[in-house]
Amino acid sequence: MDENSTATVRFIGQKEEDAQQLSWLLSNASNAQFSFEHVACLDSFVNTGRDQQGEVIILDLTESTEDRINAVSLLGEKIPLIPVVVLTGDDEKVGRDAIRLGAQDYLIKSQLTTDGISRSLLNAIQRHQGHQRSAETAPLLDSATAVLNRLPIGVILVTADSKILFFNGKAKRYLEQGDGLVVGSDRVCRATLPGESRALAKLLADTLSPSDENKSEGDFAISLTRMESDYPLNVMVAPIGTGVAGKGAVLFVSDPAEPVDLSVDSICKLYGLTPAEGRLALGLTNGYKLDDLAEEWGVSMHTVRSQLRQIFRKTDTSRQSEVVKLILTGPAALQATSLL
Repeated sequence: MDENSTATVRFIGQKEEDAQQLSWLLSNASNAQFSFEHVACLDSFVNTGRDQQGEVIILDLTESTEDRINAVSLLGEKIPLIPVVVLTGDDEKVGRDAIRLGAQDYLIKSQLTTDGISRSLLNAIQRHQGHQRSAETAPLLDSATAVLNRLPIGVILVTADSKILFFNGKAKRYLEQGDGLVVGSDRVCRATLPGESRALAKLLADTLSPSDENKSEGDFAISLTRMESDYPLNVMVAPIGTGVAGKGAVLFVSDPAEPVDLSVDSICKLYGLTPAEGRLALGLTNGYKLDDLAEEWGVSMHTVRSQLRQIFRKTDTSRQSEVVKLILTGPAALQATSLL
């Protein structure tokens, strides 16, 4: 919540002097506008209260602790959308017990200040809203994770500073092998070799930089050496994310020894490509570079670049990494689930 936030505070407790003290302290808050109500009867409030956004309860636990602490669970059951902050005496154990029962925070009566109360209440509202969103979106996130785990290539989502946010089942296998790509206790994704690790970090930074429009397509891919395999891990980087979450990237990781067995015919039908263009798109998806594909097929670089331009035009993309992302998150990739 920002400085223009408003919130309704309902104090549930029998002591009028406590209500007056809390009301006065909150009236001096500079980071939000609080309205204050004193509710003397808990049972009446539970029976008539309604969930509303921007409300928070301060529950008095300074007296009759054993009876009142059960009210934390009761409020969570009857009015689940309103966060609860408890007011305790000097025994912090009461506050910790209340948090275990569902309270968002606790305030110690002898340590009350305007800044401390307002910060606690605003944070309680924000955390509670976050918990509600998590519960509501959990099934959707589970479904999305299941789809990513079905993809026949490694997918790693990272922040701008290379910290891993998510990896699918295929990527987990590569990371657990610790050969080519590794993840440390700091959650940073690195290459096994220090020089390649620096190159990977630079590749990520360059991918997320919008200033340089003259980079070639090869500048968004890297091959990482593996000690236990004759084949490298091929990594292609594509930018994702905007807004509050900030910039990040998706790393598509493939093993040339385990080519993605997608249907060229399906790719052609889905995106209106010719057979030659579909073959090139699949080659890129498997992590091959343009010059390697040109040499393998016995055609000129001019030919494959011309085909690539047609792929860009037909798929409304401008980078090889965007083509790979399009194919790997589309229907064609899900047809290869039997490989996992």
